[in-house]
Amino acid sequence: MPKQPMNKAEYHEKKEQIIDIAAEIVMNEGYESLSMRNIGAKIGMTASNLYNYYSNKDELNIAIRTRAGKILYDDLYRAYGRGRTVFEKIQHMIAAYVSFGILKANYYTILFDMQTPKYADYVGSPLEKRALQEKKSTEKSLGLMHQCIRELQGEGFCLPADTDAFLLIIWGQVHGLVSLYNNKLISEINAAPEKTLKMATALGYDLLVEFIKKQNS
Repeated sequence: MPKQPMNKAEYHEKKEQIIDIAAEIVMNEGYESLSMRNIGAKIGMTASNLYNYYSNKDELNIAIRTRAGKILYDDLYRAYGRGRTVFEKIQHMIAAYVSFGILKANYYTILFDMQTPKYADYVGSPLEKRALQEKKSTEKSLGLMHQCIRELQGEGFCLPADTDAFLLIIWGQVHGLVSLYNNKLISEINAAPEKTLKMATALGYDLLVEFIKKQNS
């Protein structure tokens, strides 16, 4: 009896499974090792069958980054919604960012740490439009932080004039903690890396709040 064609839900699920395997390959073996043949060997599909889902390696790369960006944004959006005050929103969002970074380490590393192709690399190519959509989707997460800045200003808080640089410093601090944890460098200097990461994240938030309030005292 011939195999029944996939419905839309099954097709989408298979595409997500392929992305997961592709992200695992990039993380563990490097971007150069990403190929339809390599994915097929790990997922039990022929390379030719995989082309029914993704056209090439670059399309897969964009799909990985798009999915990573969506997961992060959804996590941050939920965290933002749990906050009753703007400071609570920021606190929950920082915690959500760290959780994404360590629980979805493959996606986090590909999105923020690895030298994989990004939008600028696709300008002028057939994938430019799709890469731009990925870039804009990922930037939605930064938009939530800009919203918090506007809320702080709306409440009368005085912040540094260059809010982009201010946000970059905050992002850099939190990103640094996640990267140190994922690279097992915190484990090298501390026997309780999870606890240390949690305490460092909380301290970073406290220092941020203290800085903002000190600027307005």
